[in-house]
Amino acid sequence: MTLGELFTKLRRLGWRNGLGLIGYHLLPLRYSTPCKAWNVVRVKIQRWLRTEHVWGMPYRYYLDPINICNLHCPLCPTGLGILGRPRGYFDLTAFRRIVDEIAPYAYTVELYNWGEPFLHPDIVEMIRYAHSRRIAVRLSSNMNRFSPELAQAVVEAGLDRLIVSLDGSTQETYVRYRRGGDLARVCENVRLLVEAKRRAHSKTPFILVRMLVMRHNEQEIEAVRALANDLGADAFSVAPIFVDTTDANQVAEWLPTERALSAYESTSAPTNRWACAELWEAMTINWDGGLSPCCWVHQKSTDLGNAFEQPLREAWNSPAYVSARRAFACGGPKPPLIETVCNRCQGRPLYLKE
Repeated sequence: MTLGELFTKLRRLGWRNGLGLIGYHLLPLRYSTPCKAWNVVRVKIQRWLRTEHVWGMPYRYYLDPINICNLHCPLCPTGLGILGRPRGYFDLTAFRRIVDEIAPYAYTVELYNWGEPFLHPDIVEMIRYAHSRRIAVRLSSNMNRFSPELAQAVVEAGLDRLIVSLDGSTQETYVRYRRGGDLARVCENVRLLVEAKRRAHSKTPFILVRMLVMRHNEQEIEAVRALANDLGADAFSVAPIFVDTTDANQVAEWLPTERALSAYESTSAPTNRWACAELWEAMTINWDGGLSPCCWVHQKSTDLGNAFEQPLREAWNSPAYVSARRAFACGGPKPPLIETVCNRCQGRPLYLKE
């Protein structure tokens, strides 16, 4: 991003909110060490070269604590009941072992993916332990299940960043996607957390209200922004909705009409247009130890290994990971050592399709 583009984005978001978002992304740097910084340099260079072996370790980790949710969002495999992995939650002892293994390299741990993190009985201890190992902890929640006691606990545990999913300014709009949710309850729970931060004189967790923009709510962006400000959130952002691009009904029902608010070039023949960085920079570990190639893929059948069965450093350059990276080789894909979902996806996932 050029300096001009940065200023344009700040003007569009609002200077206060835009600067807040920059601070949000810079928070993990407070945990930097020479070892972590050198590891990032090596990984970035090798991603640029698209090497099939990576002589560095990921610096971003998704550790999915639980793949169970209290809502039924209609574009989510969990909400639809088609998640390609048995339901369960991360064992605390196993979680601590994984955190110990990644602590020398990790800048961030994302404690969410396919479920509602606050449903995990040990979520506060998980936050506390990762924070104690000097890793920035980020969590995303629908905030329909919360309490004053939990608000105080997550502040004290050291949660760095919280994304609040809030996709409408009225209950009617909000529940169109967050099925089973209650907007008033979400607002009250965000206020509980803001108050807990105030009492503790804490700047963290940084509270980001994030709105998924869809066809039915694209006219409410400013209203949701105002609501986020009223709740005392630190920043507000919008994000595009992703659909199964082969399903014409999903495209017609959910994609916003305004091109600038969509992740796709058009609604008539949408195609995903992003490159894959996950195979060099990040690792996704499911509750059962399964190593997904990225946070998009939910089927157990696509795992590239298991964190409970082998050291992560060994798995990182296993035949499965090497084969996956070969799909992105300079000069075009190379034949894989073994077949992986990445050889079919090549950085343009259909989201819900294997």
